[in-house]
Amino acid sequence: MSTTAAARYLSALAGHGIDSIFVNAGTDFAPIVEAYAANSKAGGPALPRPVICAHENLAGGMAHGAALMSGRPQAIMLHVNVGTANAACAVANAARDRIPLLVTAGRSPILESGATGARDLPIHWSQEMFDQAGLVREFVKWDYELRDPRQVDAVVDRAISLASAHPRGPVYLSLPREVLAEPAEEASGRRRAPPFRRLYSLIPRPLRCWRTGSHPPGFRFLSPRQAAPSGNPSICWQRVAPGLGLGSPIRGPAI
Repeated sequence: MSTTAAARYLSALAGHGIDSIFVNAGTDFAPIVEAYAANSKAGGPALPRPVICAHENLAGGMAHGAALMSGRPQAIMLHVNVGTANAACAVANAARDRIPLLVTAGRSPILESGATGARDLPIHWSQEMFDQAGLVREFVKWDYELRDPRQVDAVVDRAISLASAHPRGPVYLSLPREVLAEPAEEASGRRRAPPFRRLYSLIPRPLRCWRTGSHPPGFRFLSPRQAAPSGNPSICWQRVAPGLGLGSPIRGPAI
């Protein structure tokens, strides 16, 4: 059954356990809005709930908080270059706090005619940039531009995998409007488990992590050799300012 790249993109996010997307919309969102409408009309599967935000910094801050509360990657979508610029501080905060965040933004349509979603307003020329991702490249682990509907699942898989891999952090994906509007085949077959779930399944269940200073009373700090036979290790950690010698060093296993 044929759908659109936008619908395939939303389904890919849902497949990775992302249940909300924090948005500040513009003209580039039309295929996304249409995908939500078509899915609702057809009684389709649950898609990430759009949370409309009055400003891009608010969207970034809400996603930041949701990631801290849930422990799962979050997604935001912004309006082309201006939305990306407005969210730059939020992206910097996510990078500093190691937040797994998929930052997406529309891109001014590439084509001037001949395709659904091609340029049709003067703003589509004035918002064109040579390197839109350069606005946040210093803060993200990876950036990319979607170029073909057949890439959607692979690109989303890679984005979430990289954002979730330690040290976690934001990634950036730009989404041209006419690419989102292109027809695409529905995903088929069993999807892989979200990367953060696969990683979590490899961690022994007794293992716990505590920030130094917040561990329960009665903890004893041990050397790795002493902790090895304990059978119930925990890791206490504290972020250290790199290169400045500030803060306490990371302290080893404890029980």
